[in-house]
Amino acid sequence: MTTSNEKERILRQELSRKIRICICLCLIYVLGFPLFGCEEPRTSKPGPMEEVRLQLKWVHQAQFAGFYIAQAQGYYEQENIKVNFLEGGKGIDPAQQLISGKADFAVMGPESLIIKRSEGVPLVAVAAIYRRSAVVLAARQDSGIERPRDFLGKTVAAGGDKSGIRDLQVLFNALMKKLQVDISQIDIVAYDPTYEGFFKGDVDVTPLYYTGGVIKMRDQGLTPNLIWPSDYGTRFYSDILAVTAAMVQEKPDLVARFVRASLKGWQDIVGNFDQAVRIVLKYARIKDPELQKAMMEAMLPLVHTGRDNIGTMKPEIWQHMYDILREQGLLAHAFDVRHAYTLEFLKETDTGSRK
Repeated sequence: MTTSNEKERILRQELSRKIRICICLCLIYVLGFPLFGCEEPRTSKPGPMEEVRLQLKWVHQAQFAGFYIAQAQGYYEQENIKVNFLEGGKGIDPAQQLISGKADFAVMGPESLIIKRSEGVPLVAVAAIYRRSAVVLAARQDSGIERPRDFLGKTVAAGGDKSGIRDLQVLFNALMKKLQVDISQIDIVAYDPTYEGFFKGDVDVTPLYYTGGVIKMRDQGLTPNLIWPSDYGTRFYSDILAVTAAMVQEKPDLVARFVRASLKGWQDIVGNFDQAVRIVLKYARIKDPELQKAMMEAMLPLVHTGRDNIGTMKPEIWQHMYDILREQGLLAHAFDVRHAYTLEFLKETDTGSRK
């Protein structure tokens, strides 16, 4: 049997142990670090901030909202990263910025990355920001054009210099081929970013970006019929986040931290839209809140599709895009498209929702 003295000794030991634990916890809370003997792991002191440059695809606008929000909310800082945004524009090639070492990360189109990869340039996509392409075909509401087969005998502004409108032309041509629409029976004229011919009625159909061109048309009082290539099985990503293969191999931890912080910024738009608009206006070249809000409203369902996580990439989509570009003769050499992207840095992220 246990004597009363033994019971008292056991109680004193237990009380002493609890007092030591309480003292340790109080010191951790007050001083901010664990003491020897407390059951808390030591944390290493963070190193200096790593400075990186993100090349944007175009000028500062709502198109890049998630990156601005990640910066403003301190998500990059939490990952020990200092980000400098490099504004895009005419004559600035995001792929070339990466290749030359002037940028560490870049926002670019997947078609550009695949084409560069076919030329032997080792670029790698690490996340798909716009998981649904912003490219859509617009027809005048009174034209009677509601589907691709209605293009026959009509004037479509999908021609001209391919360098600046490659994604528009790729998706238009892919859609026509998939549906076996005889393109020779369509009057193809040069693409006009001002849509002047469309407004005058000289052009029946024009490809454009849902996040820009459609807004411009609605400002003119038009509500065009919209034909989405993805509704007919022609699925492309739009803006992707890319790096060089050397960056993936040499600094995988930095890439992982940058992707994680960036996708947190994009996820924030879903939960706090109004705050996101205010943050965008601090960066946007055009300080028009209604315009930037309209752009964000247009782009949100392309980023947050409701299927899979924000940033997610699927091998079958990359293969589909590769096959279309190869069929159109846009690739310098055939290659394994699996080398053009990696899913490695998406495994740790937990943004968006699944269906």
